[in-house]
Amino acid sequence: MRAAREGKEYVENELPHRLLIEMYKDSRRSLKELGRGLHISYHTISKTLSRLEEEYKLNYTIEIDTNKLGFSEGRIIAIKFSERPPVELLKQRLQKDVFVQDAYLAEGDFDLLLYVIGLSSREFVSWQWKLRMELRKYAPSFKTSTADQNVIGFFPVKNALIEASEKLSDTEKKVLCALNDNSRMKLKELVQKSKTTQMRVIYVLKKFKTEGVIKRFSALTQNPSKRIFLAYAVYLNPGVNHDKLMLDFGEELLKEGTRGVTSDYTLVVDAVGAYDLLYVCTFENGEKLSERGPDLIKTILAEESPKIEKAMLTDVIAGRWPFHFDDYNFYRKMSKKETVAAD
Repeated sequence: MRAAREGKEYVENELPHRLLIEMYKDSRRSLKELGRGLHISYHTISKTLSRLEEEYKLNYTIEIDTNKLGFSEGRIIAIKFSERPPVELLKQRLQKDVFVQDAYLAEGDFDLLLYVIGLSSREFVSWQWKLRMELRKYAPSFKTSTADQNVIGFFPVKNALIEASEKLSDTEKKVLCALNDNSRMKLKELVQKSKTTQMRVIYVLKKFKTEGVIKRFSALTQNPSKRIFLAYAVYLNPGVNHDKLMLDFGEELLKEGTRGVTSDYTLVVDAVGAYDLLYVCTFENGEKLSERGPDLIKTILAEESPKIEKAMLTDVIAGRWPFHFDDYNFYRKMSKKETVAAD
């Protein structure tokens, strides 16, 4: 079986995709484990992964349940300026802000997309007012939504947020920060970074897993092969068939059998507020843009009269890109449930 899997066509075309999916699901798996699971030799796995790490700037990290750190759900903020501020001014302001996890420059219906977490409702009122005051020269218009759940993918968070948690011990913060920087870090290095004992680190890792603090050891790509990045913020007039319509949307994604390094939909977030849904997408070219995106949303969700604001993401100025690898397990699970219910 292994000899067949070592064929040139499989190694060049299928293995990279399979390997990236496995890393997205669990980035702490050893190369030997990956080799056994994919029926590929250690040498081939190691060589392929090294190439992918360099080519796509893989960032091994963790998806964290920030509720378990004592924080409420994150907020998605789309900002439109009457006059665009200097990029350096925005970088200086947002990069040092412990609450701004990710900030993306955009062109279109909004100029800036932020993911903010760590603020109570009362604190958020003061925080956003202060930011608006600082940027008042540029007449910013804010649209805010609370992130309800991530359907596909996740927003990465800063170590500064982890360090601000009042529910973690100093050792737990060090372990979590180290894994946030590199979730494939060896145990020995993790012990050194945490400045504690091996037994203590093993205990903390087990605790994080048992309590669900770490939702998954994962990976993001900071240099995806698809170079057009778009965000769609959608507001709906909800109907009685909403759940089915969302499932229909997922079915369309499943039909495609995407084999890109990142999927067309790298992030799908349910939200409450100015928007009901946020899609962050990657596309290869302009033709893809005309075929997908708003047209797909408008067609499938037509009965809910979707209002779509779209913008091209041009740069990440705080945090990291949320681009991962196609994994539509949420929709696969939902499809199975629907099939069972129908039977």
